[in-house]
Amino acid sequence: MLNSTEILSNWASKFKYEDLSGTDVNYTRRLIIDYFAASFAGLKINKKFNDAIESIIIDCRFDGKSNVFGTDNCVSAIEAAFLNACYAHGADMDDGHKRAMGHVGAHVISSVFALAQTVNVTEKQVMEAIVVGYEIYCRVSAAAQPGLVHRGFHSTGTAGAIACAAACAKLLGLSQEEIYNAMAISVTQASGLIIVAESGQAIKPINPANAARAGIISALLSQKGVQGAINPLESKKGWFHAMTNEVDEEAITKDLGEKFAVSECYFKPYPSCRHTHCGIEAAIEIHNQIRDENIKKVNVYIYENAIRIAGQILIPQTDDDTKFSIHYSVAYSLLKGSFGISSINTNVITPEIVSLIEKIELIPTPEMENKDKGIRGSKLEVITDKNTYTKTIYIPKGDPEVPFTLDDLRIKLSDCASGYINIEEQSELINKVMSFGKDTPFSYTDIIEVFR
Repeated sequence: MLNSTEILSNWASKFKYEDLSGTDVNYTRRLIIDYFAASFAGLKINKKFNDAIESIIIDCRFDGKSNVFGTDNCVSAIEAAFLNACYAHGADMDDGHKRAMGHVGAHVISSVFALAQTVNVTEKQVMEAIVVGYEIYCRVSAAAQPGLVHRGFHSTGTAGAIACAAACAKLLGLSQEEIYNAMAISVTQASGLIIVAESGQAIKPINPANAARAGIISALLSQKGVQGAINPLESKKGWFHAMTNEVDEEAITKDLGEKFAVSECYFKPYPSCRHTHCGIEAAIEIHNQIRDENIKKVNVYIYENAIRIAGQILIPQTDDDTKFSIHYSVAYSLLKGSFGISSINTNVITPEIVSLIEKIELIPTPEMENKDKGIRGSKLEVITDKNTYTKTIYIPKGDPEVPFTLDDLRIKLSDCASGYINIEEQSELINKVMSFGKDTPFSYTDIIEVFR
């Protein structure tokens, strides 16, 4: 098997900021803004879980250098990375990568920012580490898919640990051998099951949180000379063998160092599983066409993996369920013409929504998914007492093919951060991040001072 660990760690050790195009740099900056927006949303939506995990970590100690998002508390880098990743993934509005089939920024940015507060590094070095984390995650996870998710694993946690280890090792200025070793140490900590998309969704943020924590621990252990396993990814007893039955080696090597995964990631306009987004978009468009008509039937033509992950919950019983229900998100969007933070609440599920949910049928449709063409779509067919409406969305808003503009990010941040920071403060945050990456000392507190 291809020596993936050697190839990726060698690239990571040689990669430098100057290798990025201006487009890649700005895309990375937007991912950081998106990370903050998703974190605000996570603070709002996943409150019960947040309170519980904070009581375990924050209440125990206040003697670190790394900031806990949305508070004045400082804890150790390991603890801050864990908590901040929980917030970033709490509303399921964080970025992701289609072929990797998981999320990236929640664990990579959380681990890098937390560790960066404990060492003397520049903004440029922080950007390098973030890009390395994104690259390693997207390539390793994509190489293991779809076998990884079919076995019940969640790549956000399992591949995320490896990515965070490489990112943090890069941040610390470690050698190629030490980056390799950090990745090797991380594989034995890699964890996360996708069952949390079906029930117990409130704990889903633990997966990226564990990845962020494992990444920092692995990099620091490698820095101190602790040795991990040889061939940790590709060995017959290694990570790939445990996670999947088939490895796409091309995903590891194709265009490595020439095209960057940061610019392939998607942004999420809606606080729900990405598999629901094409259905939401189509439903909103049809909502704007229907006039004084009674809906008789709704057919949703969609790919099987979407049904497997987000098609099992019909009528949400908890707020968490609302994020993983194609039935609910389509029904709500058809009736309301929108889907936002306020939609993630069982209190808004009216008898009218329940009645419409019962008229929705999900129909497995293979042509709605094509990895080579970037398609993960939905076709909605809404049959009323007067007309039949159809709308097909092949690629959801926020994918590189249907770009999320800076104005889109402003709208998202406004929705997510309302109640925490005002419009002027939101603009200040965006301006700071969009100039981030200079060869000057990194200061996380300078970035977040608008909402501390």
